[in-house]
Amino acid sequence: MIKLLWIIILLLSQTILFAQSFDADEILNKVKSKINSVEDYSADVTIKVDVNFLKVPESHAKLYFKQPDKIKMESDGFALLPRQGLNFSPLYLLREDYTSLYAKEDTVNGYSVHLIKILPLSDSSNVILSNLYIDQTELIVRKIETTTKNSGTVTLELTYENEAEHALPSEMKITFKVEQMNLPPGMTGEFETNQETQKDGKLTGSVIVEYKNYLVNSGLSDEFFEDDK
Repeated sequence: MIKLLWIIILLLSQTILFAQSFDADEILNKVKSKINSVEDYSADVTIKVDVNFLKVPESHAKLYFKQPDKIKMESDGFALLPRQGLNFSPLYLLREDYTSLYAKEDTVNGYSVHLIKILPLSDSSNVILSNLYIDQTELIVRKIETTTKNSGTVTLELTYENEAEHALPSEMKITFKVEQMNLPPGMTGEFETNQETQKDGKLTGSVIVEYKNYLVNSGLSDEFFEDDK
């Protein structure tokens, strides 16, 4: 019995030491550095919505971005997501004060990843906890699970093709399941609602955003974004 106890203690100590061999902040800094290598970009965007009480047509847009937060979108008249949602970046989770914790090694869609937990330190933050799954080789975010105070849990899965070196995804899939969710203010477009589902206050679904024809670091001017005001 004593021998078994010592074996358990040894295994636990090895697990703790293994986890401590990875520095969460060091990994996050490398991810941030890669993302910040993009000064600006443009891309063609396709938005596909699958929500249980909405019938939404496929939407297309042209998206422009410039550091740190300039965004311009030219669309065909409908956009479910705010423009900030189309310009995905995990940096929005890392701008305020937070503490990070290395959890474990894991896999996402066959990729070896680091699982890092992000806990905001501000009481005013809407985010309670975020799990970031970071590719061990590419240092890009493969998946994010975020639990919020007001909007339940949202999961983002990111796929990369030609712009992995710039941490720019070719596809972003957002899935959510919440008890109550308000549609984004300023949402436009034609859609139909299922009143019974809406009455229950439950919403499940997904949004898939596809990005094509990236043009990175082309030197977009500040004046270009001022025309969008």
